[in-house]
Amino acid sequence: MTINNPQKYGFTHEKIKEILGSLKSIDYWCMADEIGEEGTYHTHVFIHGVNAIMFTTLKKRFPEAHFDYGNGTSQENRDYVHKTGKWLNDKKHETCVDGTFEEFGECPVDRKGANNFLADLYSLIEQGLPNAQIIDMDPSYIPYIDKMDKIRQELIQERSKNTWRDLHVSYMYGDTGTGKTRSVMEKYGYSNVYRVTDYIHPFDNYLGQDVVIFEEYRSCFRIGDFLSYLDGYPIALPCRYNNKWACYTKVYIISNIPLGEQYPIVQKEENGSYLAFLRRIQDIYHFTGDKIEHSTIQFLSDGFRLILDGENIPF
Repeated sequence: MTINNPQKYGFTHEKIKEILGSLKSIDYWCMADEIGEEGTYHTHVFIHGVNAIMFTTLKKRFPEAHFDYGNGTSQENRDYVHKTGKWLNDKKHETCVDGTFEEFGECPVDRKGANNFLADLYSLIEQGLPNAQIIDMDPSYIPYIDKMDKIRQELIQERSKNTWRDLHVSYMYGDTGTGKTRSVMEKYGYSNVYRVTDYIHPFDNYLGQDVVIFEEYRSCFRIGDFLSYLDGYPIALPCRYNNKWACYTKVYIISNIPLGEQYPIVQKEENGSYLAFLRRIQDIYHFTGDKIEHSTIQFLSDGFRLILDGENIPF
């Protein structure tokens, strides 16, 4: 960890020690001050934990700091901070501010090599860091980028096998070009949304996103299958090669037609299944171009409900 101009942000050695002392998983740290070639005063801190330390935990406590994942052994990292060992006669030794080195605990004797490297990579993925951030911290992980996605998906899928998901399902309809899909994509971020546009192999490219959009929906799935996809129980989504466990908690059904026009045959022949479908939908949004009208499905206490726009009247 590097903190440029630490005094500017109140990060004295005492403050840094106080913060690190509050993190119980840290069993060793060392720090020292340096003055860079351009005259920037900064503090280097090496941190080691008994267990993996969440990147977000450190970033929250040191928001102005820059973080790099430590390469080599703990002893090598200590030597770098202290400017001893191979750094003793290096020109970087001249930047060290004498008398500022401090450490806590006993420097761990740990392993070095491929196993340690991969264990560190696994820890970063398990913490939820995206690929770009991992590579930014240590570019030597670039050759492993395809494996990062596979590991991440395995972790996500494994957690989803035995977990109930509280699903929130919304139905959006309106003319083409009124901003239905875009509103969802921009709300959650494009990389966090999975769009189903192919209803023959709908989940082949699903990567565990939390938000799923069913695009241009017109009774595309069999009602029984769709009810399962809109339920919170663990479910393996059908894929051509390997099924994938559902991880999503937010579903948007997007269509040009009103909700009442979905599944017209089911409405007549399997009304119970149709009602189960309606009960899974919490919100309805009608995009008219200049405004968005919000409504909900109202089930009355006597067992009746209000008729939806476009719904077939059974009498």
